[in-house]
Amino acid sequence: MAHPAHTLGLRIGRLVKGIRSAGLRGVVIAPGPNLTYYTGVAAHLYERPFMLFVGRDGGAHLLAPRLEAGPFRDSVPMSVHAWTDNQGPSAAFREVLAEIGKEGKWGCDGRVPFAFLNHLLVKGLMLKPADEVLQSVREVKEPGEVELLKRSAAILSRAVMRVPETLKEGATEREVALSIREAALEGGADEVDPTVQSGPRAADPHSATSERKVRRGESVVVDVVSSYGGYAADITRTFVVGRGAEVERTYRSVLSAQRKAIAAARSGAMTGEVDSAARGSLTRDGLGTYFIHRTGHGLGLEVHEAPYIVAGGRERLKPGMAFTVEPGAYIPGKLGVRIEDDVVISERGHAVVTTSSVPKDYGWWR
Repeated sequence: MAHPAHTLGLRIGRLVKGIRSAGLRGVVIAPGPNLTYYTGVAAHLYERPFMLFVGRDGGAHLLAPRLEAGPFRDSVPMSVHAWTDNQGPSAAFREVLAEIGKEGKWGCDGRVPFAFLNHLLVKGLMLKPADEVLQSVREVKEPGEVELLKRSAAILSRAVMRVPETLKEGATEREVALSIREAALEGGADEVDPTVQSGPRAADPHSATSERKVRRGESVVVDVVSSYGGYAADITRTFVVGRGAEVERTYRSVLSAQRKAIAAARSGAMTGEVDSAARGSLTRDGLGTYFIHRTGHGLGLEVHEAPYIVAGGRERLKPGMAFTVEPGAYIPGKLGVRIEDDVVISERGHAVVTTSSVPKDYGWWR
């Protein structure tokens, strides 16, 4: 996922504004989505200390193992403090601290391990959480990011369309999950993580896929996360083999709630208003008690990031924000239903459903 230096420079510039607004001296970033976003280089988080320091003056300082530091030298302008296993990181930490100073408070990426931070704490650097600052820059997507999100959604949508081929009475949850994973990888996805729950297990929405066999009349919740070019897509559809009256009633209520939430997702609306549209609809249908999670979460380099579509949320939606809309109802011991799409707030201010090619009307899979 290469980005031109100009784009990376603009991102650093927006980050610097956020740092100053928060009254910080700078931020400390670990390998992960934030590091990738601001440098254009992906790196894995291991046990070796590896951090990027970005100050309120825009200066960047990388402390990293020498065997991983190379690609960053061609990224945004930065001072590189590389260390080897024979040397250890102590000298590199002293060099960084000498350059950035110890005055004021530094914001910290929530992914930075305490073992890394302790090298700074014992030297007197003051730290506080900075995830809000870091994510506020990332949550409004650039046009290139929106295109990657759309491409990611298109690949996953084609894979989900193939679920009915495998979803038969007697098929195991794992067989269904593996068939989706294969289809998405064949379609060009980088990574795929499908989860399938059937029958009473569908009432536990984050339970692991099992060897349980699908039975007639039960709900089968298929939730798939995948990525393309580093950008996530997340789709959930609920299926029934044969007919199930209670599942159908619940399904139609969840679908109505989802459509109302998507209609409420407009530029200027608060996140809580979108959640309220879904939650109010389910409550009127007597299912509010069974809606046990937020209505959605942001999408980007992470499958869960800002903005969060949560009850009482007061963040206002803006063009370029991307997130899921996924109300559900989970009746313990009986069934679960969830319908999830990915949306992007367009420049015209309304929500564009990037997963709209996957049908939602009850029974489409027959």
